[in-house]
Amino acid sequence: MPRIMLLLSILVVLPAINRAAEETRGRTQQQRQPNILFLLTDDQCVTALGCYGNAIIRTPHIDALAERGVKFRNAFVTTAICMTSRASILTGQYASRHRIHRFGQPLSAEQFQHTFPAILRRGGYRVGHVGKWHLVEPPPDAFDFLRMFPGTGWYHENGDGNAPHLTNRLGDDAIEFLDGQDRNQPFCLTVAFKAPHVQDQWVDQFPFDRADPHLGGLYKEVTIPPRTLSDPAFFDALPEFLRQSENRARWGTRFITPARYQASVKNYYRLISGVDREVARIVAALQQRGLASNTVIVFTSDHGFYLGERGFAGKWYAHDVSIRVPLIVYDPRFDETQR
Repeated sequence: MPRIMLLLSILVVLPAINRAAEETRGRTQQQRQPNILFLLTDDQCVTALGCYGNAIIRTPHIDALAERGVKFRNAFVTTAICMTSRASILTGQYASRHRIHRFGQPLSAEQFQHTFPAILRRGGYRVGHVGKWHLVEPPPDAFDFLRMFPGTGWYHENGDGNAPHLTNRLGDDAIEFLDGQDRNQPFCLTVAFKAPHVQDQWVDQFPFDRADPHLGGLYKEVTIPPRTLSDPAFFDALPEFLRQSENRARWGTRFITPARYQASVKNYYRLISGVDREVARIVAALQQRGLASNTVIVFTSDHGFYLGERGFAGKWYAHDVSIRVPLIVYDPRFDETQR
């Protein structure tokens, strides 16, 4: 079983989870099962975080979770495409078992009963999902709190660049979920960001929140170095069917010239810094509501992303950059000697 699936499976079959109602009745939240905050980005390569050695990108709040928690160096997904990987994360199953291979395929009602949100809900958790779902729609009444979009979504509603940015809206939705949380009931909240996924239909494919002056000022004075394995010789060594692939066409849209590469990667980084800002807001909301000391935070991505490696943009293939993901687990109940 892949590491990320194993981890999530462990989280959803915590000891005594099915005995939760009887064994925890009358106890305080501090004595009950831990809350779970699951933060999921989209298309985030493992090197696009400060805590994974990137000296340029600014992600101080995610880095702080890694510093206080556990950072996995070798976490991988099995299938680097959005809907398939998300089905694997939800179910803990390989694609060969859950058979979600195409856009527009939902998990069946029976399949959904074996997902970690359904299992936790049966164990007494209040369960919420905010953001990208990508599997059509979940079964009716599957969540106590649901603010999802079924496809890839839009960073700005109706294509209006002046509208509130999606990353910020998802942070607002997560905080609204926490506002309604009873401290005597455990919760599991998934925040599934679209960022830093491209907006394929737009010329500006990585539209960050330009209403935030901090994000717009980031990375202006730096030059992003070429990616490892971006020398044309690595592309030339590939078989022809890969050299003629969609990932090569997307490289031509996003990274074909040095100037285009700089603009695209900087905006990709700004989208991730926008996620970092929302992580800070959500963590602060946990603290303000007295929930932080019993909330396990998991941060990862649905798959990696080519930023020019081997002459590609996108994901799909089995190279390390495509299937390797960041994975951070912060559990405030453990001190440094227990990590």
